[in-house]
Amino acid sequence: MADMNTTVTVIDACGMAKVPALLLSRPGKGKSSLIRGLAAAQTIPCEVVLGSQYEPAEIGGLPYLDPNGRGVQREAPAWAKRLVEAGAGIVFLDELTTVPESVQGPMLTVVLDRVVGDLKLPDDVRVVAGANPPDVAAGGYDLAPPMANRFCHISYEPTVEDWLHGMSTRWRTLPVSRAVVASTERTSATVSAVIGFIHHRPDLLDKFPEAPEDRGRAYPSERSWDMLARALAFVRADDQPAIQTLAMGLVGEGAGMEFVQWLQHADLPDPEAVTADPSLVDWANERPDRVWAVLNGVVTLAAERGTVEAFRKAWKPLGAASDAGVKDFAAAAARTLATFRPANAKIPVEMRKFESLLKSAGLLSEDAA
Repeated sequence: MADMNTTVTVIDACGMAKVPALLLSRPGKGKSSLIRGLAAAQTIPCEVVLGSQYEPAEIGGLPYLDPNGRGVQREAPAWAKRLVEAGAGIVFLDELTTVPESVQGPMLTVVLDRVVGDLKLPDDVRVVAGANPPDVAAGGYDLAPPMANRFCHISYEPTVEDWLHGMSTRWRTLPVSRAVVASTERTSATVSAVIGFIHHRPDLLDKFPEAPEDRGRAYPSERSWDMLARALAFVRADDQPAIQTLAMGLVGEGAGMEFVQWLQHADLPDPEAVTADPSLVDWANERPDRVWAVLNGVVTLAAERGTVEAFRKAWKPLGAASDAGVKDFAAAAARTLATFRPANAKIPVEMRKFESLLKSAGLLSEDAA
């Protein structure tokens, strides 16, 4: 279970990555106070929507007949209009798993589609949901697996020290978030890490929970691994508590812990450093999963930057890997990198090593210069 500082960091990282977060705790633990404090620390508005106090139309919008002949429309509630007007903020949808389905449906629409009535929430509005575990909430129930798989599940259990600090400040201050703005370098590193792990453990790409009691929790799927790669880009590479909380919260405890342990032992090199100096990697003797991860990190970095220079440089590690005998991995990376070729980019020398492959795949014309 994450400490207060890590919880704040993970909620913040999920918000920046546009990954829905689900804050789980027993009743009375201060979930709403935590979210209000996070919003106050960032000087953005916060709207708390307590599911038990709202009718479906107060969340999903009140139907009305449009006088201009557009049929039935939905008037967004006041809280959504305030967020749209502000252009940024946090909406906290509490009691997600204890409200009637007629109310939960509109709440999930806000979380997943960011739509309230006829309004689309601005990109800078973060959506966080709150819930009580079913075993401690009267009338509580688990989310259906497809819905559970769309959230980062964060267990919240403040310590006595957390409570004492909150009481002394009247819940106006929180630990400072350790989340960071994602750089292209960090993004490429997190994508390559997830790709490398799945190459190592392909059976964990999609593993639907077998036990009924696990189906309302996080589990590995193509979607949740993608969300993990995105969210990890917003935490530091050395922030192990945040990395572990994100991994377990998005792909489940088993797969999440295995990923974290693999990541610690893999010690993947920085894609930018490898791009600048391919000799940093012993391509011929490196583990296959590490080679795959590094090459994909190089490709992702070039794609994120999108420049002719980045495209040109990315071919050097691919050429080095191919020359060292790792031809299959290099060829697979080459096919992906070729799809990101900027307009008017010349063909680098290293790219010509894959000329036949790329031409047969339709990624390089016969008359390419």
